[in-house]
Amino acid sequence: MSIIIFKGRLKRIKGFNLPSYQVIIYNPDKAGLLDQGKLGESRTHKKGEFQVKTDLSSDDALFTNHHFKIKMEVLLEGDLIYETQIAGEFTGKVINLGEIKLQGNHHGVTGKLVDEEGQPLKDLVVVARKVNRKENSILEKDPLKLVDKVLPRLKGEKILGKSRTSKEGYYEIYYPPSSYHTLLGEKEDIEVAVRDSLDVSDLYIGEKIQDPSCAIIKADDIQLNRQDAVGWLVTLGRSKKSRYTTKNKVEFLIDNEVALESMLREINQARNFIYLTQFEFDPELLATYSDEYPPREFLVKALSRASKRGVEVKIVLNENLLIPDNFIQIRDYFQKSGVEVREFTSKGLYVMHAKTLLIDGKTGFIIGSPFKQLYWDTTSHLIADPRREGGPVHDVSLQLEGESLTYLEEFFLQLWNHITQKEYQGQGMLKSRFSPVSTGDIPLQIARSITPDSLSKKGERGIFEAYRKAIARAQDFIYLENQYFTNKTMIKALKNALKANENLQVVVVLNENPDIPGYKQWQNGSLEKLGIKSASDNLEHPQIGFFTLGAGDNQKIQPIYVHSKVGIVDDRWATVGTANLDGSSLTYVNELEGLVDTTFHRNMELNAIIPDRDKKTGEVLKLRKALWSEHLGIEKDLLKKEDNGWLGLWQKRAKENIRSISKKKPHFKGQLLPYSFELTAQSQLKDMGVKLNDEDVLE
Repeated sequence: MSIIIFKGRLKRIKGFNLPSYQVIIYNPDKAGLLDQGKLGESRTHKKGEFQVKTDLSSDDALFTNHHFKIKMEVLLEGDLIYETQIAGEFTGKVINLGEIKLQGNHHGVTGKLVDEEGQPLKDLVVVARKVNRKENSILEKDPLKLVDKVLPRLKGEKILGKSRTSKEGYYEIYYPPSSYHTLLGEKEDIEVAVRDSLDVSDLYIGEKIQDPSCAIIKADDIQLNRQDAVGWLVTLGRSKKSRYTTKNKVEFLIDNEVALESMLREINQARNFIYLTQFEFDPELLATYSDEYPPREFLVKALSRASKRGVEVKIVLNENLLIPDNFIQIRDYFQKSGVEVREFTSKGLYVMHAKTLLIDGKTGFIIGSPFKQLYWDTTSHLIADPRREGGPVHDVSLQLEGESLTYLEEFFLQLWNHITQKEYQGQGMLKSRFSPVSTGDIPLQIARSITPDSLSKKGERGIFEAYRKAIARAQDFIYLENQYFTNKTMIKALKNALKANENLQVVVVLNENPDIPGYKQWQNGSLEKLGIKSASDNLEHPQIGFFTLGAGDNQKIQPIYVHSKVGIVDDRWATVGTANLDGSSLTYVNELEGLVDTTFHRNMELNAIIPDRDKKTGEVLKLRKALWSEHLGIEKDLLKKEDNGWLGLWQKRAKENIRSISKKKPHFKGQLLPYSFELTAQSQLKDMGVKLNDEDVLE
């Protein structure tokens, strides 16, 4: 006798596969002596089967009178899970050890996800992670408390393993036992969490598992609401759609000449009340002009006249703790009028950035820009425009009518009353003043970012939820234009979406030079994580491209500052509002993660979500065509998808502009250029391959 094969199967839980274990067969009399007693080893298949081929020429004494005796060890990633001795009878050269039940060290958890009707939830990510027992942990013992605060990675959760649910809703997670022990050998608690399909946000966190005794835990079914887990719309973790209405009218106001004209028209017609929230408000803002350029209307004067007509005018304005703002100027301007101004005081790395206007409960606005002359501009984006301070600016606002105005009023009242209770001894609390009127047929959802410990204890992350759900369901394209692009979680969501769908394309319009120190470097780092490392990459990448806007006039070239906050997915979903794609607008200041406690640093923001999943209203398509026509310089009806997708159209136009502005008489077709990692307008154009002649390049 020389070759014997041991076969068998590790018992698995019904419906679940097993990881690849290492099975080793030993001579029990020699085991532990530098592997001298090792007879053979193999790996298990996913159903637990194994076959170990052994050469027993030197150990025939183990096999006498058709009896055998062996020691078997089962290991996972080098950790011993289980060991046993087996003896028995055999005939022939194949010994069937039968089904072996794993006992010993805990190393896995399995279970199932279902919805409220018991139906399986597929394609969600389930993670097992260890959680420090802080009352016993080394991290609670001085002097490491300080280190624990400074280096968040030393505390809290660490991933043991993860699994994506099958179409039947099953998940299975395995990990070596040593992975949930501390360096001092302390056991740590284990928790199971369910995350969205992009693996960026927790949907459910289970109870902690302490001192697990069985090798593999079969957890109870986890029930989630389907709308919250895999739906398109924001639920804020609940079972119903949040702040969702179906009877509305919307008008997209592209660039601030149009937006300010619309707001002034409605202010001048106000009869009952005007509620305004703003980030900045310069009393010198000239909002509208006549055709020959002389000023026609100051916004503050229009509000003062409304107050004199008996209209109740109330304003909430952001007040920064350290950075200069306009609160005192506006308060002093209106001091002798009936206009009442109150401040939302920022006491950390957050601001009141939601810009809204509600008039008589009949019409409302979600405003893109602060009320400053710096942001006034037309769709022509002229380089030299005396009506504007600074360079060209692009922005998008939204005018609303209908049921959704309820939630503009809700936000204002919550904010006003929160300030009133904290700063004004409860004097001047407000109540709702109108019942919404159903008008139009456009469904619309109001989503918010809310600073923790303000309007609610935990705050809200509704705008982030809206983005991640739409990104997860994108099939053809994602279009984003935004002032900033630095949020780490958003970048991870886009990266995972592109990885999951090779046919998906992403087009992003953003600023070359953000106006906050450090953002350019963070933005460049974000692009690198998505595979873009140069301007040329933006022109050639098959799935994602980053672009910026420029204006050209009389041999001068100048960047157009992108201030808009727009997202569009597959012409089936859109959002317009005040939230940037940075940490403070969506989640928390994760750009500074590891340096400061960022938990409570989230802005006040407000966005409108326009769902059109069946493309019935056409509003999302209308918005995309309007923006792309302006940026690409192509008539709306002539926008056609290239053979290499919508991204191909953008890349083609950017290449054409690089060639055209390199000529003796440079000109733009539209406004489009590829994004560059360089720091100045001059170096950015060179990086794009523009051959500079005598034209002036303006910052």
